Amino acid sequence: MIPPTPFPTAIVELACADPALAARTHETLLGLSGAPDAASSVVVGNTELRLRRAPVEEGDADAGHRVYFAVDDVAAMHRLLTRRGFPVVESTVGVIGESTPLGVAAREAVGESAHAGDVTGMDHLVFTCDNRDQAVALFGGVFGLDFRLDQPIGDNARQLFFRAGDLIIEVVTAVTSPEPPTPAATSLWGVAWRSADVEATHARLSSAGLDLSEIRTGRKKGTRIFTVRERALGTRTVIIGPA
Repeated sequence: MIPPTPFPTAIVELACADPALAARTHETLLGLSGAPDAASSVVVGNTELRLRRAPVEEGDADAGHRVYFAVDDVAAMHRLLTRRGFPVVESTVGVIGESTPLGVAAREAVGESAHAGDVTGMDHLVFTCDNRDQAVALFGGVFGLDFRLDQPIGDNARQLFFRAGDLIIEVVTAVTSPEPPTPAATSLWGVAWRSADVEATHARLSSAGLDLSEIRTGRKKGTRIFTVRERALGTRTVIIGPA
């Protein structure tokens, strides 16, 4: 088990058609006394959550989400990303890929005021990518994440796992891609928040009126998981924790 870090490993910026509604729903989901809006953020364990107003087209729910990995020196990483053939542009958070929703932002320590509750942080982020080799090059080669596992999951698809500290990056890929491959085909597909007590979190959210699935056994050995069926969250969302 990798111990939690005293600063966010990643900044997850979700694109929302209605940030105010998304903020209220995340406030309930995470057990917060205050939630992020279009002008603020909240740190939950290893993740800083931000919400950004952006139109969400029908059938394109993944468009607009961004993930920034925290680094000590943004300027140096900017230069390195460019040297590795990954063009970036500046944003309000850090630097982000010109055509891929991945970037880097400054690592900032958080104090004791950081949120602590039954939802303790992000367990993993799920991305999709149109090509297995492209995903390995992007997450492992360009961003230097620890490549841990590659396994087939059927239907000409593979499941890749990388690590960034205690944050897991899961990438579902096709074995082959259409020609020519397009970097913009990589996108954030969903998030999995980590709970210290899945039963307690499920009961709390059910009492709050959120639409939930039943608790089920997770694919990862020793875990239990449930889905939160709230479109206002902006992306596919599950809660996972120890069995």
